[in-house]
Amino acid sequence: MKTSVLLVILVAVALATAWFIFSKPAYPLTQQDAEKFFLEDLQGRYPSADVREVTDIRPLSTPEGAPYFQLEARVTNGMSTPCPERIHVYYDYPPKNFVAQPPEYITKGCKVCLNVDVCVLAYPEEAIIASHTYNGTGAVAQFIRDNADARAEAVYTETYGNFTGGLWNVAWSTASGLNGYRVILSKNQNKVLEVMEITTPPQI
Repeated sequence: MKTSVLLVILVAVALATAWFIFSKPAYPLTQQDAEKFFLEDLQGRYPSADVREVTDIRPLSTPEGAPYFQLEARVTNGMSTPCPERIHVYYDYPPKNFVAQPPEYITKGCKVCLNVDVCVLAYPEEAIIASHTYNGTGAVAQFIRDNADARAEAVYTETYGNFTGGLWNVAWSTASGLNGYRVILSKNQNKVLEVMEITTPPQI
């Protein structure tokens, strides 16, 4: 009888120990490790992207109290082209290793402000697209058509000349030419403020 009781106790202890060990997350729960695994996964999923960066990491807990991280990343293809494509990728890490949610398209098909009620030019990719597709940018669009190597750089600034209050400064240039364009856009007003032709390579 005593042997049976002892055996039951040993089995119970073994099961409890196994549950404690194997119920632990497969990966260490540190922000650095979560970001590292996330970036490695992004590299595998989007090997040709120009930009892959983690933009937000939030420590959370499941209803059962298990800790995990919710991560957001930006992935951009064709960053300096006329129509850069930007997506936001979301992961949970753990409890189920990487559980990918569908990516959110920020720009696609050379269009901005997808699936939003109020358009704000929040990202450089949006500013680049707007700088040659919005009203008043016909000269820039023609410059792009005339120059296959046209490339853009967008920089956010609070002021430019007489303009203030959240601006995008988009410079268009070519590797082979000395002319280009600069387009100033309002981020919050979602409009073009000025288009300037530059006779030397534009500098941001």
